[in-house]
Amino acid sequence: TFTVLCYNVLCDKYATVNQYSYCPSWALNWEYRKMSIMKEIRNYEADIITLQEVETEQFRLLFQPELKALGYTGIFSPKSRAKTMNEEDRKYVDGCAIFWKSEKFEMEREHLIEFTQVVVKKASTSEHMLNRVMPRDNIALCAVLRIKENVYNNRRMTMAAADNVVGSPLVVCTAHIHWDPELCDVKLVQTMMLAHELYRLLEEVAEQFRITPQQTPVLICGDLNSLPDSVRKLKAVDQFQ
Repeated sequence: TFTVLCYNVLCDKYATVNQYSYCPSWALNWEYRKMSIMKEIRNYEADIITLQEVETEQFRLLFQPELKALGYTGIFSPKSRAKTMNEEDRKYVDGCAIFWKSEKFEMEREHLIEFTQVVVKKASTSEHMLNRVMPRDNIALCAVLRIKENVYNNRRMTMAAADNVVGSPLVVCTAHIHWDPELCDVKLVQTMMLAHELYRLLEEVAEQFRITPQQTPVLICGDLNSLPDSVRKLKAVDQFQ
């Protein structure tokens, strides 16, 4: 087996006293939190790390160099709004990141899913739904990895991978779905788009590796901002068009 860590690190601009009034201000300070976050990540030593709410500047200054020193390679993408901003403002836009241990995986390709772009391409989308989904620029980031021979090696054991495993693909996805509980329809649409776009990616990967989409392993992580009764509501819906 290999290990996976999924972590919403809470972007600094969202860690306000108003939002987290029960939390002392010193504990919300990024200089304090970033040390605790990196300590937590180091302790887990996960083979694959998926992160949400990573500030663009902190990916460059903190996460990428710190994790590179620990033997990881990573990719990052900010939310779609970054495209409309100047260089200075873009530094503070949060996004998603994926890291993997370089000795166990290598990246074949990366793929970005921008929900605002996907919904525009859907010609059948109603104007009302377009207006609901478009302003929420959440994303999902995918990495198509190739598995290396020592994927199963860890601090407790060393086990060789089977010949049919080495070089085979693993699709890793980290997503950040819209947060607002009042916009449950937006959450649903984004989740449906995620599933649809992921399957399209799986079809492409399967064709490249000459396997079927069903034979292509996929790891879906993220902050889905689900509510406790989300599953019950989902079961109550008979059919999605």
